[in-house]
Amino acid sequence: MTPGLVSVLILNWNGAQFLSRCLASVRAQTYRLLEIVVIDNGSIDGSADQMAGQADVRLIRNGRNLGFAMAYDQAIPSAAGEFILLLNMDALLAPDYVRILVEDMLPDTRLGSASGKLLRPAPDGARPRIDSAGHVVYRNLWSVNRAEDEPDGPPYDQPMEVFGVCAAAALYRRAMLDDVMIDGEVFDSSFFAYLEDNDLDWRARLRGWRSWYDPRAVAIHLRGGSGAWYTTGMQRHILKNRLLMIIKNDGGSGMWRRSPGMVAFTGAKALQLLLSRPAALMGFIDTVRLLPSALRKRRQVQDRRTVRPAAIEPWFQPYPYVRKLREGRLGRSRRQWTSPS
Repeated sequence: MTPGLVSVLILNWNGAQFLSRCLASVRAQTYRLLEIVVIDNGSIDGSADQMAGQADVRLIRNGRNLGFAMAYDQAIPSAAGEFILLLNMDALLAPDYVRILVEDMLPDTRLGSASGKLLRPAPDGARPRIDSAGHVVYRNLWSVNRAEDEPDGPPYDQPMEVFGVCAAAALYRRAMLDDVMIDGEVFDSSFFAYLEDNDLDWRARLRGWRSWYDPRAVAIHLRGGSGAWYTTGMQRHILKNRLLMIIKNDGGSGMWRRSPGMVAFTGAKALQLLLSRPAALMGFIDTVRLLPSALRKRRQVQDRRTVRPAAIEPWFQPYPYVRKLREGRLGRSRRQWTSPS
């Protein structure tokens, strides 16, 4: 491991329309101690071939789409950096993004992760909306991007501790990633895609690691390149992943208090899927199939926790059911949150 080095890991899957711009934003960083690794998940659009001849890029080529979790688990062990920046191919960094986050993390060795303000692209003259200002976890155990879809503005201009960060442009301390591994995996490979970064947030919290949001570091998340949230297949994964995350990580007496809300929310989501994408309910079958493995991982997670359950409780925020149902946006976030610390 090289002190101060940031290993930038970019996962590519048919990202020809995004990848060159993403790499240009990395090369424009004012923080110069970088290595760049592109993991290609079986692209067929020629984007991997474009990377093959670039001297400053190390290319890992997979013959098929391994998903987010497995591909990054493949790349992280070979990264040389003290810090690991995971970057979606459809994200563009402002030039000082890496420098600001490294300067935040260097003095505080218990900061395990950090992120800047991720914005959605805005039409000329329009006020940009936030893609992510960190992660928030609700009392019904649904975890989402803090401030997602909210107009950018003063409420999100203060640096603060957050529950965790979105892996679309997240800087992680390598020591933290090594510390929270389960069965040699940073990200749970059974997740395939979505919520694997939320699961990592929770495991890190249980081990006493903290997470930081700094709005001075800005990135544009174009969306549309890294996955298809609303497809039946992805909704199936999200349902399964949320349940596996809860099984592995929740604990203490608060777990029982949260159970009614978790069951109610899961029932509401199941009804929503039944009416819109009934095949996604196979996520329940997937969860049952993976239950023995999840329980084994739970024993490891809970045995290794260093933080008392009471220390995690303030992070669980109330879920705005009435407003969400009125908006028809169950499972999405449009609320301002503040740190409990």
